[in-house]
Amino acid sequence: MTGGVRETRRRNLLLLAGDKYFRYYAKRGRIVEALEKLLREAPEDIYGAEAFSTVVAQAALHALDVLRRAVIKARRDKLVYREFGVVYDRDLVGALDVARTVAAGSFGLYASLTYLPSSLNAPEYLLLRRLVARGVKTAKELAERLGISGQVRDEIAGVIREVKRLSASLPRGVTWLTCRDAGYVDWLRHACASYWVLRGLLRGVAVAGRAGRGLDVVFLDWRLYEIYVYFLLYETMKELGYAEAECAPGLCRDGDLCFESGTQRVCILFNKPHESSLVVSYDGEPAERLRGRPDAMINGGRRIVVEAKFSSEPQYITLGRFKAMAYMYEYGADAGLLLFPDLEEGRADPEDEATLELYRHMRQNDGVAVVRLRDGRRIYLVRADPAECPSHLEADKRARARLEEILRALLAGGEEAR
Repeated sequence: MTGGVRETRRRNLLLLAGDKYFRYYAKRGRIVEALEKLLREAPEDIYGAEAFSTVVAQAALHALDVLRRAVIKARRDKLVYREFGVVYDRDLVGALDVARTVAAGSFGLYASLTYLPSSLNAPEYLLLRRLVARGVKTAKELAERLGISGQVRDEIAGVIREVKRLSASLPRGVTWLTCRDAGYVDWLRHACASYWVLRGLLRGVAVAGRAGRGLDVVFLDWRLYEIYVYFLLYETMKELGYAEAECAPGLCRDGDLCFESGTQRVCILFNKPHESSLVVSYDGEPAERLRGRPDAMINGGRRIVVEAKFSSEPQYITLGRFKAMAYMYEYGADAGLLLFPDLEEGRADPEDEATLELYRHMRQNDGVAVVRLRDGRRIYLVRADPAECPSHLEADKRARARLEEILRALLAGGEEAR
């Protein structure tokens, strides 16, 4: 695969899944973690912010919301956090440690141990105010540079107004404290991550297979691909006539997707083990942690396991093929799906050569190959390649069409697809 194809695939993947990145994490309540994981050292090829204005706008909006919540938590700490310390006064006020409260000499004062309000001029609050000012300024510059308009611009402007209002009561002043020393206070660490992301977005965004720790905004390609498959399944279920539903206890858990059509309910788990696993214990000890975690598992009439591999290496796809088969065995699944972009031809061992043979078959059969097992079950190898067409939207349309055909037959419980 040429470097041009690889770069096109990554760029198209960012266009398809970048603006959905935080929607994926929002279902799991891990927005701050998602922001912090974006902060890496960018590779040489970095895309300008203007080229991915939708992605940048969504990232900026969520970074501002994290900053807003950091200010709210800091304000709450100012009101409720207390330090246990010594007070010298003529009167005894508040809860005391009586055994250690003593008269303090001829001035008529008492030295008492009690709970003191946190200092209004604590360096953490001074740094937070500085971060708010810089973050708001950076967000405004981003919105102007990208020419963001419509609902997203209004949302960004609304969060900026609220952040400024909430931070108005924070103390002013100079502090020696920096973000490098802020890890011990969660809300301050979150504010730092928010500002770093906003500052990085001004430069642009990048996509890479791996990157070192840094202050650029870098999306990992394999993570984007997992998120792409998440929404690919979501949109395919909608195309099949299923409506998103509340996750009922016992069927789904928080963060999963649930759908219904008539009396049929379908639940999709992502990166989670399921109680139907064959794995029970080892040496008499419970073994829940040993259970497999398929990228997705569809439960509804039939059980289907889904693996997504963002790779063009035959060896890696071969491992994915056997991994899907292992998940089918562990969870008693009726079928397995393996989604990947393409394969590179080259020298390979017999198992990898067999995978290449399957891919050659896929090229002649609209991007799908079906492996039939002796017990009647099937594994579907499906091409989902953001670089299959010059247009990322057309490539996405082809991938959804393949998935729709397969899932329509499998979920209906009739004849297997193809």
